[in-house]
Amino acid sequence: MDRNDGRTKYVLRGEGAGSVFVIDEKTGNIHVTKPLDREEKDEYRLVATATDRQTDRALEPSSQFIIRVQDINDNPPIFDDGPYIAIVPEMANIGTSIIQVTATDADDPTYGNSARLVYTLVQGQQHFSVDPQTGILRTAVPDMDRETQDQYLVLLQAKDMGGHLGGLSGTTTVTVRLTDVNDNPPRFTQSELLSSHPQRMNEKRQ
Repeated sequence: MDRNDGRTKYVLRGEGAGSVFVIDEKTGNIHVTKPLDREEKDEYRLVATATDRQTDRALEPSSQFIIRVQDINDNPPIFDDGPYIAIVPEMANIGTSIIQVTATDADDPTYGNSARLVYTLVQGQQHFSVDPQTGILRTAVPDMDRETQDQYLVLLQAKDMGGHLGGLSGTTTVTVRLTDVNDNPPRFTQSELLSSHPQRMNEKRQ
């Protein structure tokens, strides 16, 4: 605290002193010189000392304190491993697990909902579903036939703030390929039947 005698000079030392934080040498008020990013550094340890302006000797014990940077929602979810490719047997039962996608959020998970993610489908809802909490992609219909369509492109979204309005989002794709199962019995064409019939007739005549 300034003693109003003109002799007191406040000095700041520690992390970011002189670059991130400056102190008014007359009043002892501390100011920030630039925006702080919690993802770069979440706290600073500083020491403030009231000194004699003429001798630079401390007039009282130094004050040590910690400045903690409070998080704001400024980082969107990111799918580090996307885009994905997955396979599932054709005609798989409803609810068959295909793949789990995972997004990360650099915001503080212990403060508010900034890093609480919810997964949704943007494209592919006709054939698939996703667990909003775990990101597990599953089949939603039982009749996906590889002979009709052998792969699907699914677009997924992860949104922070628990999926609420104002949350940031990120997307990724999953290419789902159907693997073949033995669902088509062999069939003889009409030409094969006709070509084999005369041969059997000739064998009987002999």
